Amino acid sequence: MSQFLSTGRGWRGRCALVGSALMVSAAALGAAAPKAVGQEIDFWTQSYGDLIAWQRTMDELTREFEAESGIAVAHELINWSVAFNRWLTVAQGGAAPDCADMFWLHSFSAIGGEDHGPMPINEYRDRWTELEAQFFEGSLQDVNWRGDFYGIPWRGDVRPLIYRTDFAAEAGLDGPPQTWEEIVAHAKAMTLRDASGNVTRWGFALGPENVAQAYVPYYWQAGGLFMTEDGRTATIDNAATRTALAFIRDLVWEHQVINPEFMEKGHDPEVDFQSGLVAMIGSTPGPMAPTLASDFPELDGTWALAIPAAGPAGRDAYAGSGYFGVLRGSDRVEECVQWIQFLSRPENMQRLSKASGNVSPMREVMASSFWSDTDWKRTITSTLEHAHTSQHPSPVWNALVSPEPGAVIYDMLYEAVIQQEDLDEVVARAQQRMQAEMDRAFVDQ
Repeated sequence: MSQFLSTGRGWRGRCALVGSALMVSAAALGAAAPKAVGQEIDFWTQSYGDLIAWQRTMDELTREFEAESGIAVAHELINWSVAFNRWLTVAQGGAAPDCADMFWLHSFSAIGGEDHGPMPINEYRDRWTELEAQFFEGSLQDVNWRGDFYGIPWRGDVRPLIYRTDFAAEAGLDGPPQTWEEIVAHAKAMTLRDASGNVTRWGFALGPENVAQAYVPYYWQAGGLFMTEDGRTATIDNAATRTALAFIRDLVWEHQVINPEFMEKGHDPEVDFQSGLVAMIGSTPGPMAPTLASDFPELDGTWALAIPAAGPAGRDAYAGSGYFGVLRGSDRVEECVQWIQFLSRPENMQRLSKASGNVSPMREVMASSFWSDTDWKRTITSTLEHAHTSQHPSPVWNALVSPEPGAVIYDMLYEAVIQQEDLDEVVARAQQRMQAEMDRAFVDQ
């Protein structure tokens, strides 16, 4: 739940961003790459936004690139419903393209090792200059792993706080909460009860219906990390876990501002927010704001985004990035790198962002008129400064954060918050279970 300027060689002079007056110097682009003739690369992307608009944009980009470079691109669209299993198969040695729109680099690299899956492209790193200044820091965490460089981030999902401004005004509140303490105060003020004491509006919801993802940013804000950098050792038996769990438990039972059924199947905070049953969501998925803006005009002027409130250790926002990278086994690495350079030109990153509906990890794109014409867009850009990558270097990370009973994080949250069991016992048990799952991932290594 994170959240940038990269340019391609062979681009001469100065180029205007689509929809923006911002300019990019050719000095940052490097020398032109040699033009290839008669080459073709296989390239996969996931499906995004309006599928017709996405396919049209990709068709236009592949035609333009072939005309410029002589390299043909065979583009295949992968539906998100099968994407994870498709990439898991690739990481385990299944059929792979030359290059692709990928995600969860750390996990898939850990699975594939030096044989399959994502391929480091360290020797091509200098084709992009000043990445640290041009891209939001959080997104670069998603393309660097164990000292290796794997590609260019192109899309983001960063999760700000969202609140009902109309309910806040009714409660006499001026703006969003800035700290965990203010979350409590604001949520209490916006929670409503009828004459019998029954709640008719909850003041707060943690995040999306995926409760494991909803928990994660509060753990970071408390100062915690889930595992060591090598993905082999669980690190959740700590003060940060106890602080985050206690904070959430108190919101449910002591302050009574979160629906105690928030972990039940079918509970959907986003729907409740739209209908006025929830006043504030602490970590809201990126598509929610544009959906409200386009599909719920009756709510115009009644909601706003804000940077997540700060916990004891900071304002970390759940974030993720997709990136363009190369796959091990390809004999078209040079051609793929040229294609990625082409896609990562600012004007093309702008086109990809608009077609997909995703925020861009490129600072220049997010400063364009398209991403700065409303308050909620500007807030998303500000939240990117606090993006904390949601991926982890363990092959079993997806199972650990599955939003179902039986998954380690889900069970820990349920036992600590809903069942109100002893925190020390719950955390110690979760640490042991998590370590056992992680050990199993490396049993053959």
